[in-house]
Formats: sequence, C-alpha cells, structure tokens
Amino acid sequence: AHARIFNGIIYNSGQIPLNTEGKVVGTTIEEQTEQVIKNQKSILEAAGSSLDQVLRINVYLVEPSEYNGFSETYNRLIPDPKPPRGCIFVKALPAGSKIEIDLVA
Repeated sequence: AHARIFNGIIYNSGQIPLNTEGKVVGTTIEEQTEQVIKNQKSILEAAGSSLDQVLRINVYLVEPSEYNGFSETYNRLIPDPKPPRGCIFVKALPAGSKIEIDLVA
C-alpha cells in the first residue's frame, strides 16, 4: 500500500522517482526529487490531503554530495512552513534511484 490512514493521519510509504509505467524518471537528483514529491503529492491528494498538511518527512539519499541539489528542489516544492525533516544516507535504493521519501500528514 502507498498509504494508510489512522486516526485522521496519513502515513505514506517510501516513494522513489517512478512514473505511472514504473520507470525511474530523471538522471539528476533535482529531477528525481521533483518526481518523488509529485508522487507523494498525488497520494496525499487521493487521501484528501495535500503537501501543506505534512507533519514529518524522511529523506533517503545515496550520495551525500547531492544533498544541496535535493534541498534546493525540496525547498522550491514543499510549501511553508516546512515540516520537520530527517535525511539519512544509504548505500543503495531500489531501481538505482538516488532518493526515496516517506512522510506523515
């Protein structure tokens, strides 16, 4: 499942930058970040919520050197006030993705 609602809170599973055909979108961290946020936005909207209702975001990145590119894209797409965010660096992600994001709204 992409999400579960419990007591009015939406728990979204980790999303990687896949399009509707299940293919990885983008080769840069900026492109992949944009696709992941787009995916999370779609899940939230299907559940009757939106990005401005996000309470917490967890980000998983493969390359520490791509943090700034991720952060710039994130700051452009996530509305203020920004929710608390954690960033964890990992060895690898599914399908060769550079980023995965899970969230609670």
